[in-house]
Amino acid sequence: MFKGQDFVLDPNLLEKDFQLVEVADWVDFNSKEKLGTNYTVLLPKCRFEKIRVGIKNSTPIISADELAQKGQVAVVIDGLQTKASLYNGRLSVKAEATSIKRIAEK
Repeated sequence: MFKGQDFVLDPNLLEKDFQLVEVADWVDFNSKEKLGTNYTVLLPKCRFEKIRVGIKNSTPIISADELAQKGQVAVVIDGLQTKASLYNGRLSVKAEATSIKRIAEK
């Protein structure tokens, strides 16, 4: 029998550019301490699935208000490490990364 922590999503199979759609504080569930920033990104090549990427000790690269005005922003994520787990029969994916950068608008 597989356990939820036995699943690994290879970040090399994902695309290199992502579409940022949400920015939020990353807060520890138990201690309520702020760990960094969570970025929710779309995967255009994977039927626009979403993945939440946490970056420790970071300040947001864009404010929630500016993101709401733009709708979405193209970003590149460095040092992406993904995790997959089963929760109530659903496969859930989340990730951590070392940094995130906006792609210059054309």
